[in-house]
Amino acid sequence: MCGIFGYIGTKNASGVILDGLKRLEYRGYDSWGVAVLTKNGIKVAKKVGAIGDYHAISSLPKSTIGIGHTRWATHGGVTYKNAHPHFSTDKSFVLAQNGIVENYIELKKSLVKEGFKFTTQTDTEIIVRLVEKYRLKGSSLKKAVIKAFKSLKGRNTIVVLDSLQRRVIAIRNGSPLVVGIGKEEYFFASDTLSFADRTNDVVYIEDMQMVVYEEETLSVTDLSTLKMIAVKPTHLNHKDVLVNKDGYEHFMLKEIMEERHVLSNAVNYSLQDLKPLLSAIKKANTVFTIGAGGAFLAADQVAYLLRSIAGIKAVGMRAYEIDSYSHFFQKGDVVIAISQSGETADTIEALKVIKAKGVKVASAVNMLGSTITRMSDYPFFSRSGSEICVLSTKSGVAEVAFGYMLAHAFNGIKVASEIQKLETYLDKKYLTKDFIAHTKRIAKKIAKRDHAFLLGKGANYLVASIGALNIKEASCVHAEGFAAGELKHGVIALIEKGTPVITFVDTDSDHDYMISATAEVKARGAFVIGIGVENHELFDEFIPLPTLSKLNCAIIANIIPCQLLAYHLAVLKGLNPDKPRNLAKSVTVK
Repeated sequence: MCGIFGYIGTKNASGVILDGLKRLEYRGYDSWGVAVLTKNGIKVAKKVGAIGDYHAISSLPKSTIGIGHTRWATHGGVTYKNAHPHFSTDKSFVLAQNGIVENYIELKKSLVKEGFKFTTQTDTEIIVRLVEKYRLKGSSLKKAVIKAFKSLKGRNTIVVLDSLQRRVIAIRNGSPLVVGIGKEEYFFASDTLSFADRTNDVVYIEDMQMVVYEEETLSVTDLSTLKMIAVKPTHLNHKDVLVNKDGYEHFMLKEIMEERHVLSNAVNYSLQDLKPLLSAIKKANTVFTIGAGGAFLAADQVAYLLRSIAGIKAVGMRAYEIDSYSHFFQKGDVVIAISQSGETADTIEALKVIKAKGVKVASAVNMLGSTITRMSDYPFFSRSGSEICVLSTKSGVAEVAFGYMLAHAFNGIKVASEIQKLETYLDKKYLTKDFIAHTKRIAKKIAKRDHAFLLGKGANYLVASIGALNIKEASCVHAEGFAAGELKHGVIALIEKGTPVITFVDTDSDHDYMISATAEVKARGAFVIGIGVENHELFDEFIPLPTLSKLNCAIIANIIPCQLLAYHLAVLKGLNPDKPRNLAKSVTVK
């Protein structure tokens, strides 16, 4: 959530910062701002809404140092005044923040009593006033920033542009912060994607560390000891990917179409690569898979695959419900964390609890060098490329593909050739113009409905659950995924004439069960969209599932019809599927 981007170098800072903020748009935001340092002090440009083109920063003079921010509103409405960065009273510095000051009410009351004035509704301004308070007591700006930061509760990262010393100061606690090192230039940012087009050399800033650029020197300080830490850049071995729509109307559709090519990347691990994790799993009493939001549903699918394919005792777990599971963890157990960004706050907090109990951590994430990766004993990458749409589409199927590969690897089976067949099938027969047009036609028939229900069994129950989430996120239509077994235990009361019901009927052992469940909702007047291998008289509309291979790897792709329905429903309702209402992609605060 939110995005920080700072620049020090030889180029025009405002342009570089704007480019960086555009590459952070996927995180979700509703306003943004850029501040640059000039001979006449700090100049700021802010705007509510989308970033747009370079005209938005045309008021800013040329400069070689500045900071920028994309804001996702938490405290205070979406207004120009609440947008970051925020000025100090004397205009000598500006500050931007990612996170939430959990004790902001207590701090604000104290500051008001001391005579400090507030001009915004944000919790960020409290940090600015705290810095001013300590400066008035005689502290240097750097020391005042440290004291102010240590007063904060919650996950917060701040960046400060100081006009008096011509420097940038940033501190991390929870919310991510990385520094890119280029040729005569430095980038302070929330993730590596934001500057991946400019450098692959990165310094990872850990919790309660401060990084400062001043007098042409970059330094990192451990705030618990106030000792300097050696700056050791890490070189990321990956190529930058262009962040554009490649001719598609939206990133969401582009990223769904890219599912034809990302699956092989996700399973591009040899049995030797997986051997340490497989060995740990064999020794474990229980394997837990963990995630939050859509990543939890992917994690739950991975647990299902481990149980059904490899016979492993695997349990899916919501990261934010860690407390009720914590007493079950035993030393030597394994947790597999799923996250697109690798910076999901709930998952990171859960992993801290888990690691303290001696549990081994594996992960499958899409962002190189992320916090969850660095916390992991066995880090793996889904290698989906940049995913800009808030909904996880291609990264979600890649994570499930990783779980599919891991489950078969436990039995010594390689799946690369089967996955390649699936990709070919998707490319030639599934993700085609005709298929997209077909799903759009069906979406038109249910676009005016306020509710939809999705039914599945076994692996397809989990597909139905994530399909419902996709529809809710993109189109703001109330959708719920249910295990078909729940139907007679209450769900059927919600079915009336014309209610859209999406039912998954695969050619597996659950086929007859699902046909019976479909007949029951049809008898109550449901408008039935059957997603299956073959059409049936019970279906009002039919969407074919991909079919191939004795290893049934097609289960990985069963979610694609729901992704497309979600996309079309959003567009038909006049919504932007890339930026759903009130949602952010990278949830870095609890």
